[in-house]
Amino acid sequence: MRHEQDVQVVAHATLDRIKQEYMDLLKSPSLSLQKLFAPDHFSLDEYCKKFTPHPQSDQLKGIAQVFGENYGIWLANAKHYITCTLYLYPTADFERMAAIVKNNAVDYYLNDTMGRDVFKSLPSDRQHTAIQIIQRMANIDDHLQVIPSGHAVEIANAEVLTYIRDTSPNDWFSEFLKFYSYHIVVTHKDLNATGLNYISDIPEYIDMRNHTSGMHHIILLIQYNTGIFLDWNWLNKMKLAQSLRRLHWLAATFGALSNDLFSFEKEVIDIGSDSNLVMVIALNHPGLSLNESLFRACGIVRNLLIEFLTLMDYIKREIRFIRSSVVKQIDTHLIGIERCVQASWMWQVYTKRYKRPQSIWEETRLVN
Repeated sequence: MRHEQDVQVVAHATLDRIKQEYMDLLKSPSLSLQKLFAPDHFSLDEYCKKFTPHPQSDQLKGIAQVFGENYGIWLANAKHYITCTLYLYPTADFERMAAIVKNNAVDYYLNDTMGRDVFKSLPSDRQHTAIQIIQRMANIDDHLQVIPSGHAVEIANAEVLTYIRDTSPNDWFSEFLKFYSYHIVVTHKDLNATGLNYISDIPEYIDMRNHTSGMHHIILLIQYNTGIFLDWNWLNKMKLAQSLRRLHWLAATFGALSNDLFSFEKEVIDIGSDSNLVMVIALNHPGLSLNESLFRACGIVRNLLIEFLTLMDYIKREIRFIRSSVVKQIDTHLIGIERCVQASWMWQVYTKRYKRPQSIWEETRLVN
């Protein structure tokens, strides 16, 4: 019990200190995430210059909204979540993209009505119901059966997953369902230090952040959105499987952790959460100032981007020497991974979700 009390004391004291240092930092010139993320002689804006969201975005947002309204699960703020997805898969097949945005509507409803930020404020009876819903959805198997008394969100979820299952290979769908189900579980847990009763180390936090962000199944949807699925046996034979899996992890982690910097003010300063890379660094290294913690967090993201770009170039060089019809599919997949990284940057820069009149970041400061 003493350990739990110590964690709470440390977490609250660190949060108070960070908030005070943040107020002081606001008085200084704003920082640029692009400059802090990007390696030397590289511009994220330039890298993303030719990127555009899905050309049928308005129609797809409408489909997601009608679907959500039909099941009584549509939330007005879901449009931000849907818009993010439309950035992630700009060349997706329309029908497959429709399934993806419907899945987003389900995920957002769960997060905003019974997620970890709102769960504690729910009446006890609704907490009990929420726990049951999450447990059933997280434990659903490939048959995707819903109990007769299931909540509308469970039925909506099963409908979308059934379509995705029936339009994808079994092995791919099983992996997708595993990551998606685990994402549902962890997204509805209190992952703050006071909720965990211990302070996560940085590698543990990064691993969990990839799951809470949903980036693992988001990366898997690169295959689904085009209908081009990877042949891992062939990739193993060509000695490319390990490199490609690492590339997937780098793309996912760049998306998840770059978001921690973009959302730092919203999550840490406004909400008081310490489930954020900057706060985890501050809790693990109490001697660091906020400014130092921010720079260290940006350094982690920068190193991810450097490794991603280097590994991407390596894989592209390797496949030039392979004579196989599969190479064209790999090329298409690599373009999809690049677009996910580009989307991670572009959406976060342009969305209004993180904009504010005063910000420590150039990219999130409202400009009249």
